[in-house]
Amino acid sequence: MSKFLTATVLVSLAEEGKIDLNVPIGRYVKGLSPKLSRVTAQQLLSETAGVKEDHLRLGLYDDAALGNIVRSWKDDWLIAEPGRIQSSSHPGYAVAGLLIEEVAGKPFADVMSEKLFSPLGMSRSTFRPLLALTYPFSQGHRTAGGQKPTVVRPFAANSVGWPSYSLFSTVNDLSRFLIAFLNGGKLDGRRVISQSVIAKLAKAPTSGPAVVAGEESYGLASARYGSHHVLRGNYAWAGMRPLIRIVPDARFAIIIFSNGGSRHLTKTVEKAMQMFLGPPGKPETIASESLPMTQVEMSGYLGTYENERVMTLFLKDSRLFIRDDSPPGSLGSLTDNTELPVTKVGENRFSISPVRTSESTLFTIIAGHNGRIEYLHIGGRALKRR
Repeated sequence: MSKFLTATVLVSLAEEGKIDLNVPIGRYVKGLSPKLSRVTAQQLLSETAGVKEDHLRLGLYDDAALGNIVRSWKDDWLIAEPGRIQSSSHPGYAVAGLLIEEVAGKPFADVMSEKLFSPLGMSRSTFRPLLALTYPFSQGHRTAGGQKPTVVRPFAANSVGWPSYSLFSTVNDLSRFLIAFLNGGKLDGRRVISQSVIAKLAKAPTSGPAVVAGEESYGLASARYGSHHVLRGNYAWAGMRPLIRIVPDARFAIIIFSNGGSRHLTKTVEKAMQMFLGPPGKPETIASESLPMTQVEMSGYLGTYENERVMTLFLKDSRLFIRDDSPPGSLGSLTDNTELPVTKVGENRFSISPVRTSESTLFTIIAGHNGRIEYLHIGGRALKRR
């Protein structure tokens, strides 16, 4: 929820007339690289600013750190021209957090508390890790091969202090935010968030040509459940696993926290959705029959694509294959460390079938103005061709 709450405050500041979401952020934040200064707040929030993805291996423990680190980024932190492509970016929301600091004239954590946590009565929510340590809190746990769960040590520094993924909170606190969200900004009989801010946050994004699944809407994925628009989050990091579903038109939401990383809780979420909303209806079908690809066409796709994750398209026995070549670590492998055949299912649209699931994974390829393939879009992010 870190991104979504950050967006709530930034959109609120815009409604107060303190910032225009559609002008370059260089008007408000000084010392940024030339390209970064030209992106807009709206592009940061919708993750169309072209900022690359990176699970930053730094913990923010003092108020000056956010500005110092973001201002140290060069133009190469952008992998695409602003507005061209949607791509999930935690650093993009770090920039949004710095923008909040500059516009409000206070440290990011203070602004979040004053504008959101205090009015909502979220007394155990903070972006200050050293404050969170004074509260009762749960440690993340990992399991491997049926062994006894073990505590994740040391605590993940890359989930500490950043506006994009480091909120310390509780189910009770976040439930207060969700209740206010579903009630048009009202909680306990009083208005705590502007109704127009809620409306903007709840609105489904405009689909872009690159996105085939999991489009982001202010940090939460946008999906459909029958006739309902759903904001959803499935995350797992450092032994923690929160699951979120928000259905604005049905005034329904569910949030589950686990500090064991269990994937079985997804079934609990699905059951709750069915109890309150009925059956989901038929999901989008993926073509089962492959479309033909010539050798010339496949050759045009070959190469390595990178945006923290590294994917390689290559030919094997005259067929197109994909392999996840990401460095070993917390990202995991989208291809289960195997070479998977690629099926073409539409114009610039492809599918693969990882062995650990019965569901296919969709991806797209995006060409530049000269017709040469420049990006591979998979798992919510755009990977740039080397």
